[in-house]
Amino acid sequence: MSIIRTVDLTKKFDEFVANDHINLSVEPQEIKCIVGENGAGKSTLMNMLYGTLIPTSGSILIDEQPVKFKSPIDAMNHGIGMVHQHFKLVPSLTVYENILLGTEITKKGLPLIDSGEEIRRVQGIIDEYHFQLKPTDRVEDLSVGQCQQVEILKMLYRNVRILILDEPSAVLTPQEVDRLIENLKDLRKNGKTIIVITHKLREVMELSDSVTVIRQGKVIGTVMTKDTNEQELAQMMVGRDVVLTVSNEGGMPSSDEVAYRVEDLHTINAHGAEVVSGVSFEVKKGEVFGIAGVEGNGQSELVKLLTGLMTTTKGRVYLEGRDITNLWPDQLRKAGIGIIPEDRYGQGLCQSMSIPDNCIAGYWYDKEVCQYGVLKKKSILQRAREYIQKYDIRVASEQGYVSELSGGNAQKIIIAREFESHPRLIIACQPTRGVDVGSIEFIHKQLLRFRNEGYSVLLISSELSEIMSLSDRVAVMYKGKIIGEVDPKTISTSEIGLLMAGATSQRNEVPV
Repeated sequence: MSIIRTVDLTKKFDEFVANDHINLSVEPQEIKCIVGENGAGKSTLMNMLYGTLIPTSGSILIDEQPVKFKSPIDAMNHGIGMVHQHFKLVPSLTVYENILLGTEITKKGLPLIDSGEEIRRVQGIIDEYHFQLKPTDRVEDLSVGQCQQVEILKMLYRNVRILILDEPSAVLTPQEVDRLIENLKDLRKNGKTIIVITHKLREVMELSDSVTVIRQGKVIGTVMTKDTNEQELAQMMVGRDVVLTVSNEGGMPSSDEVAYRVEDLHTINAHGAEVVSGVSFEVKKGEVFGIAGVEGNGQSELVKLLTGLMTTTKGRVYLEGRDITNLWPDQLRKAGIGIIPEDRYGQGLCQSMSIPDNCIAGYWYDKEVCQYGVLKKKSILQRAREYIQKYDIRVASEQGYVSELSGGNAQKIIIAREFESHPRLIIACQPTRGVDVGSIEFIHKQLLRFRNEGYSVLLISSELSEIMSLSDRVAVMYKGKIIGEVDPKTISTSEIGLLMAGATSQRNEVPV
């Protein structure tokens, strides 16, 4: 008997069908992975199971009994908990205070919180599930992996039987991912049923008992994990064969000529804290130089410094010998730098603008599309048509809006615009975040093609597999500093994971 099942579950947003007659069955004490392209409808389905969204039609059954959820409270009352990709914790509070937030224990007969009893209960649940936490530690002092454990314990404290996790390994080091997989398997042994949304197929194979693939809002199929492989799952997700790992072999050997140099870069954030501290590195012509690290260790601020969105307090940046320190983004583009930003909608695209207008965003000064201060609409439309064809951008209308595109196709507009500006260097920050496996393959090939033509790529990514497969050299960033430089062809995943966690390693480390 299924512990949770959906029958023809459908969700519409006006005329758009996000979930189309979804039939899903999860067995007790099973780890079920839900995979699919970006925009396939995975999160919509999970939000209906957790009561965040109300179905348009269809049924949800718990223990074969129909239920109707109007809110997450209803879902939790039926034993369903969800850990979101972006944690919902209060940094200034302790572990036990976060876990009991909203369900505090008071002293008998008094309107006072019984901290001693709260700590005792939280310690008990930590011991029961073998988590590596102390109840009295402040959340702001924890690693990302430990924060995730707190989120899971919040649900376990509320005695959920079914635990839903949305992209749980997105910001974890390899060691934290391994620990997460162990924790989830231990939870299964303790009687919990687990549903995981993820796009990382290696983890799907290591973690799950079965996999359900969703494409364009419909269930394509469900397979037992032991009977499938990563390649088959990718083909089911996209509808065609996909190269999962693009090799960076076969390109031109990088020269010894330095294309881009960063010297002793420092900056502070709005609170006065130094978030980039003495960062130095060089990118040679014809190479991909990767910067790895767990999110929140200064990579975002470093990219903002290098792309004109923050100002350095100390240090210099040079492109082919020219000092470009603290130039504005438009000046950097004119100097020969292409920018693929971390936040494609916040910094790379304008959703309320048309596709053609986004294709020239940041390059309006090009005489082919603007003359005497007047935009040449026909030339802009022609450029958009060329990008759509060359970069396989799937659009309903070539004059439509970016807001109508999937994440992968929106990202391709940025890729096309920046590469077609013929830069000398591309700064690519999280270039495949939130896009499907087919678009990931395409973007990786474009980065390597650019490198193979003799140009340079600075790649900043929290996806370790992306960094390791594309980069010629990799620097590791931790707490605002570069703490090591390694050869991705010889270092192991566990070794680079230790560096990402702040542990220095001598093997394969190159002086910075």
